[in-house]
Amino acid sequence: MIRNSKAKALLPANGSTAMFAIAAALVFNTLSPAHAATSARMFSSPDYLGQPVAFCLEGDRGCGKPAATVWCQRNGYETALSYARRSPAAGTELRFVDTGNICTSGNCISFRQIRCLRQTD
Repeated sequence: MIRNSKAKALLPANGSTAMFAIAAALVFNTLSPAHAATSARMFSSPDYLGQPVAFCLEGDRGCGKPAATVWCQRNGYETALSYARRSPAAGTELRFVDTGNICTSGNCISFRQIRCLRQTD
């Protein structure tokens, strides 16, 4: 029994029609692309061309998620869900994932982990 007059006005008087509408909405939402299955994977110490991935794209642009997303895309995923950074050991060469160049500045940091997401069929 609906006690709220506003909610009551939104539902048809016939109970079976209301149930059909609810069932149709559930089926539509289940089949819509927005609810496609996804797959996520965590990568520890991600590398590119044999070296740890720099936390930023070359030129200190796109730090964090943009650089992590490029790395995910190069590895068959669509986007980065999360990431964590670390300061590498002194002398460690890091590689920019967008250009493949080595980070030569003294303040390069890398990813400790990247979690990537992709749609599955």
